[in-house]
Amino acid sequence: MKKILAAMLSGILALSALSGCGTYTTDETSSSASTSNTDSSASGESEETTSGEGTTFTFIGGNPVTLNPILSQSTDDGNTFYLLQSGLFRYYRDEVYNEICDEYTVSDDGLVYSFHLREANWSDGTPITAEQFAYSIQCALNPDMGSPSASTYENVVGAMAYNSGEGSWDDVGVKVIDDQNLEITLETPDDIFILTLATSSLYPLQQDFVEAQGEKLGSSVDTMQYSGPYVLTEWKLDSSLTFTKNPEYWNADESFPVETVVLLKVDDANTVYSMFEAGEVDALAGVPAQYQDMLADYSTTQSGGDGLMYLWFNAGAEETEGDRVMANNNFRLALNYALDRSSIMAAVNPMMQPYSRLMIPVYEGLNGGSYVDEYPIECPPLEGDVEKAQEYLDLALEELGYTSVEELPTMNFVTWDADRQKLLCEAIIDQWKQNLGITSVQLDQYPIGTALGMYMSNDYDVFAISLSASLSLENSLKNYITGGDYNNGIWDCPEYDEIVAQLETETDEATRFDLIQQAEQLLITGSSIVPFYALTTTYAVQDYVEGFYMPTFGSGFQLNELQVNK
Repeated sequence: MKKILAAMLSGILALSALSGCGTYTTDETSSSASTSNTDSSASGESEETTSGEGTTFTFIGGNPVTLNPILSQSTDDGNTFYLLQSGLFRYYRDEVYNEICDEYTVSDDGLVYSFHLREANWSDGTPITAEQFAYSIQCALNPDMGSPSASTYENVVGAMAYNSGEGSWDDVGVKVIDDQNLEITLETPDDIFILTLATSSLYPLQQDFVEAQGEKLGSSVDTMQYSGPYVLTEWKLDSSLTFTKNPEYWNADESFPVETVVLLKVDDANTVYSMFEAGEVDALAGVPAQYQDMLADYSTTQSGGDGLMYLWFNAGAEETEGDRVMANNNFRLALNYALDRSSIMAAVNPMMQPYSRLMIPVYEGLNGGSYVDEYPIECPPLEGDVEKAQEYLDLALEELGYTSVEELPTMNFVTWDADRQKLLCEAIIDQWKQNLGITSVQLDQYPIGTALGMYMSNDYDVFAISLSASLSLENSLKNYITGGDYNNGIWDCPEYDEIVAQLETETDEATRFDLIQQAEQLLITGSSIVPFYALTTTYAVQDYVEGFYMPTFGSGFQLNELQVNK
């Protein structure tokens, strides 16, 4: 359940991507991934790029929830860590680049990864070592620390046994060879393991510092250590963060040229717009929906990679009459097909993309195109299909023993207490009323902690919340098996579980994609976990700014080549 909570919060706060690995430079070149990846040139930035000495970049974006790297679980945290910390690899412009790891090898059986670390320092000048990366993984897996990142390492030998309290850290497949060499052993081959490391929060941690800070870790400027391109020099909670260039960063001379970065949190959309128009800020990490048209000349929209907003129809509860109704597949199909996603999103948030499939467009298909184009499935049209929805409803009423929708019991639609979420859910309930005559769905909003608690205990009939995207098609499917991270007992399909299990051993690529298509179709037809819209990112930059980038996949304020040419 740690993983589902992290993914939900990521989706809430967020409002081919699977590229090869390469040397981390800033000239947008990379060597392709292989069993031996060597850093032949970390030179980075082209000669035309200025150093940015003395320059300041000010922008509006989300502030982090916590800068404790062990407990961090939101996209806003990840955006900030991108500037403050270094990993073995860095994800930039939808590609993976070497960072503290300057080369790595993979054993012939695909199980043992050997990483060699370059000479690099913390901001105080002390060396970054392999032991510190190993300790970071230990913190993520330690059951007493409660890290939401534990599932990142679920394929590492012994990791889940240690995380569950049944095993020892000594038996986990993470081995420190010496200060500059780290070895990680997997249970099964994983062709996206390097991508997983690059997009996860695997940053080095010094054990003595972590233990000295305790619960204060990451709560202020002085309770953090910095291995990345910037250090945090001022943090005004719920207001602003100031980042200053870190001269000890291993690639400081060739990347992240701007000297000072100021991140502001501004909640009022009118104020956000007026500050941008007045030139008081250089960029907006997110454009307010009501000002999308006015800022169109300054904006870039990226969609399909962040994740999805879902409706969850609880088909697994058995206590009330409402539970019995929601357990009926035809009733859930009726609710799904009755929704005009396009009109709802146009009214509620036109910057998000209506969507009704599980798989997002960034996933690659067998022939190199988008999976969703190569492998169509039967799913509700974005404008809905009221006639088909009514047919499903008639079947459901007959199966349930009702003669009309007026006999349906009250069902509770649970979500958290945000105005935009209220507007969305009310629009959905209104369409069920207008298109199917269903008036018994009641909206219940709670503080987010309470709402998530109700999700965990399955105390709802309908639930609405976002999930961040998984790294692969297979990972997406695994989340929804019986007992999976995103299926807390609300949907049970043995055929689906069997197909996903078969994918674990199937090696023929054409067969694998056919199985993925079959599994996706089963989940959508099951209409218990129902995609509603795809999360998108729309950011705006002033004309004098170059190189500001927000990723289509993953997180990070990617200021690697930022230029402020005022």
